[in-house]
Amino acid sequence: MEIVAVPIKPFGLAKARLAEVFTDQQRADLSRATAAHTIEVIANFAGLTWVVTGDDEVAEWATEIGASVILEHSPGKGLNAAADRVVEVANDARWLIVHADLPLLTEHDIERAWNGIPGEGFLLAPSHDGGTSAFGGNLRPPSFAYGAGSFHRHLAHTRRSPVRVIARLGFLQDLDSPSDYRSAVAHPRGSWLAGEATR
Repeated sequence: MEIVAVPIKPFGLAKARLAEVFTDQQRADLSRATAAHTIEVIANFAGLTWVVTGDDEVAEWATEIGASVILEHSPGKGLNAAADRVVEVANDARWLIVHADLPLLTEHDIERAWNGIPGEGFLLAPSHDGGTSAFGGNLRPPSFAYGAGSFHRHLAHTRRSPVRVIARLGFLQDLDSPSDYRSAVAHPRGSWLAGEATR
């Protein structure tokens, strides 16, 4: 089954590096808002977005906004385990994993990523700080290696297969730090984010 999926951790645990400028509730609101944006953008292209999570609140919220849910086998094991679950459900069909915190993401970004996945290979879209904002494939990767600097690890892990890299603003601009937030809201595509932490 072909899948475009968004792993989402509990909203209350997300965006810890924004704690110096936002309250816990504001960070949860930002996480929820950016996840909703990502899900909507994907759905506009694919017709359906899958959310992979181990959190009941996130699963209920995702269902309410029209996403389908993939439950993690072992909640709390992190992004690598969530990504493994996506590939398991895809069952050798094409898959694309997209981070939830991409405030400038557009439907065209998703289209380019999905259609850019090479046969019997992988697609990687880095974030500006060396992470991996999107990872897609038509087969199971040797391993996932999310975390700081994951883009180069993923390149190394997939080097024996065809790999396509795309660098697009929608994937480059994530939301991990106060400077990320400032640059996102300063861009016309991210101005919507400004009110999400002040409600």
